[in-house]
Amino acid sequence: MKILIKIWRNFAGDQRGFALVIITVGIAALLGFTALVTDIGMLVLNKQQLFNAVDAAALAGAQELPLNPVLAKNTAENYALANGCSIDQPTVSDDNGRQDSKITVAATKQVNFIFARVLGINSGTVSARASARVAGLSSFKGAAPLAVPNQTFDFNTRYILKQGSNSPAPSPLGPGTYGALSLGGSGSSNYEDNLKYGYEGQLVVGDEISTETGNMSNPTKRAIDYRIGLCTHSPECTPSHFDPGCPRILIVPVYEPIVIVQGQVKKIKIIGFAAFLVDRVTAQGNENYIEGCFIKMAAEGESASSQADYGLQGVKLIE
Repeated sequence: MKILIKIWRNFAGDQRGFALVIITVGIAALLGFTALVTDIGMLVLNKQQLFNAVDAAALAGAQELPLNPVLAKNTAENYALANGCSIDQPTVSDDNGRQDSKITVAATKQVNFIFARVLGINSGTVSARASARVAGLSSFKGAAPLAVPNQTFDFNTRYILKQGSNSPAPSPLGPGTYGALSLGGSGSSNYEDNLKYGYEGQLVVGDEISTETGNMSNPTKRAIDYRIGLCTHSPECTPSHFDPGCPRILIVPVYEPIVIVQGQVKKIKIIGFAAFLVDRVTAQGNENYIEGCFIKMAAEGESASSQADYGLQGVKLIE
């Protein structure tokens, strides 16, 4: 026992040796902490990147639903690969009774460690999962200042979106009102800007909107000609093959009339949204038509499973 006490006193008395031991232990602890922080940081970073990749893949694939589930899966896979991520086989399923309206994307990734290898831990695994659905659009920012009455659209039929005073069919909004809406103000200048660039405000199902009186033939033609001139897609966009971002596509509210004065609809209530691909505009005096077809597509915006579907659906991440 006396021998052990003597050894300890000799060791403790040598301050330089004692300090060396403390420094060595401290460096080892610091390296261990650095390994922990660095490798855990790599794990967290890769997990976030994986979440971003599957979110983007699910949103991209969902835009092909519900019409083309196979293309939706392929689009999700290709989008993930373009972002440096290999995903599991995506699945398409029903959502709230809507057939083929949800796509789920999942992925796992092995992350190789740097410092933790000295502790015998070579790698870690991260995983991510995302689901996106399509449903009737319930709100939209950038709508055109035109409206269409509630109806079942035939997507293979040409429509006249805006009538002139001498149109073959009378305006559904009544005499003196030809389909235009007062969004963020009234007057032909405001109407033309909204038709050119889209209304900058957010429209929501349930909003009550005043109609705009007057034909506004020249503002309509200038705005639609402007949009048509921006479409440089080749081949040209058609109802069966189009770029969803084409300037010729107008997003318009679908309405029910709520205030009618002497046969003229003064105020409407938005009950949904539809997409219209403009083909041409005709304007000469009081004659003014916007012709084209309603199309089925997905767009960014809020959606609800209970929302009536007029061919325009909103894409939304739900998990």
